[in-house]
Amino acid sequence: MMKQSEQPLYPKLSSIYNKILQLVSAILLIVILMTFWVANTEKSTQVLGQHFNNISSKFLQQTIAGISVLLTENKSSISQKIRNAQLQFYLNNLTKTDFVKQVHLYDETGLLLFKSEINGAENTSIKTLFGIDESRKTLDKSARFVPFIGEIRHDKLIGYVRLTVEKSYLTSVLDKNSEENQTLFRLLLIIAGLISFLLTRGLNRFSRQGFRAPQRSATIEN
Repeated sequence: MMKQSEQPLYPKLSSIYNKILQLVSAILLIVILMTFWVANTEKSTQVLGQHFNNISSKFLQQTIAGISVLLTENKSSISQKIRNAQLQFYLNNLTKTDFVKQVHLYDETGLLLFKSEINGAENTSIKTLFGIDESRKTLDKSARFVPFIGEIRHDKLIGYVRLTVEKSYLTSVLDKNSEENQTLFRLLLIIAGLISFLLTRGLNRFSRQGFRAPQRSATIEN
């Protein structure tokens, strides 16, 4: 009668443990890559916001300096009419900058004195900009057109200036670069997943070959 030796249980259990370990490793790899992806996206958003705020704030300070000169210097040497014409001309020139949509000049009490009037631009109040004007049904445009307000001082408060900045003009280049980086990162994520899959298959084959029990020749008992 012929007898065949039984296969040991250890190789079977080892194969299961290896598959579980490979599955856990793949999940951890995906979690780590997704964490890097989210962190990179958040960092790109912060860099875009900081870049936009820095440029807009610097332009606002330059605008304040220019208006302060027109309001204070040579105050007695020129007439009020000429000074008003100079202020209007200065505000209109500011809007020739691509990212500046409008400029508003207020006195120290918040009363509107001048606004830019180039290309027939419509006067956009803060309520209209944020879509809270009850007299007009408008949408909130503050995400696209962002207001920056600063004080004009010369020994004391003499007024306020508001710049309405179109955000896309200042962030389009960096935003495009960020999108390209995100696309590249997604491609790397897919490649990493494929490599992980191929390595898992290779390790499975290696595991089966390494733990395969040697075949014993059949014995014959008399």
